[in-house]
Amino acid sequence: MAFDGPAPVDYRNVTALNRAYLSLLQANRRARRSLHQLSSPLCRRITSLTPHQVDRLSATPFLLLSFRERDHRLWSQILSDDGGHDLFTCPVADDLERLQSAGLGFIWHLARQNPYTLRLICGASLNWCEQIAERTFFGLLAAVAPHPDLLELRRGNDDQLWLKLLNPGVSRETEVRSAAHMSVLQTLLTRPAASVPRTWAVAACKTKHTGLRVADE
Repeated sequence: MAFDGPAPVDYRNVTALNRAYLSLLQANRRARRSLHQLSSPLCRRITSLTPHQVDRLSATPFLLLSFRERDHRLWSQILSDDGGHDLFTCPVADDLERLQSAGLGFIWHLARQNPYTLRLICGASLNWCEQIAERTFFGLLAAVAPHPDLLELRRGNDDQLWLKLLNPGVSRETEVRSAAHMSVLQTLLTRPAASVPRTWAVAACKTKHTGLRVADE
């Protein structure tokens, strides 16, 4: 079976969403709650990136923000809730909720037009893509409305992965940066989140100059 790969506009949308998310992490305290699984040193690192580093990290070929696509229990609850939520009775959205809605719009479009691309950029299952595509966009936003804090940092419990993204992944050297991004993409697509070795990551965060040592290795 032939699949259509991501189009240039898809990657431009990924970059735009990533940049908006990284910028919010620096300016919005509520957005920083989405880093709750990440170690403190890496939290400080990601929230203090320079504008150039934000641009470089935003260019990853996958979404840095996660809609918890693999949390089947949560999404079963969201999509089975027929409570008739009305978007117009919800409180005025802040910047984080606007970003969440914009991201869901992009995801909904891909789920209907090219689920293969959606699975590449966020590691979603085919079943999840199909469930999203079955909803109208308005219906999807209404279902998610009671969950304003849905967004999380992608694979935030994997410090090894984020050490790579926040060190060689923001390098001035294009080849070094691209290699880091593609290596992380391969990890996201081939290694389930449940297999992340947290004990190694925690130990690494206690090591002086962790990022430099891992990059050297």
